[in-house]
Amino acid sequence: MWWRVSWIIVAFWLLSAHFLRYDQLLLTGLFAVAPLGLLIKHPVVIRLLQAILCISVVIVWGTTAIDAVQMRLAHGAPWIRLAVIMGGVMLFSLGAVWSANGIWRKTTQS
Repeated sequence: MWWRVSWIIVAFWLLSAHFLRYDQLLLTGLFAVAPLGLLIKHPVVIRLLQAILCISVVIVWGTTAIDAVQMRLAHGAPWIRLAVIMGGVMLFSLGAVWSANGIWRKTTQS
């Protein structure tokens, strides 16, 4: 169980660090404290955290990956390593969404 929680925390902190890079302090703070919702052992809260992570994969990581690759292509710089890293970040975040299913199951059983 601890590894599921850790995975979710790291995924949210990655998002928080991304927004910190762009000096968006409100979003940085929200994503940094979002994993505290895991302390509320309610199925709706777990599903909400899953939805936030899933949406952020598309909206945040997807658009960031596309923009960064396009910028590299425009400058004639290598882009494959960047695409692989961003793909890894997206898969990591989706893995956190998947791992939250185990926490959700535990909250619905008790």
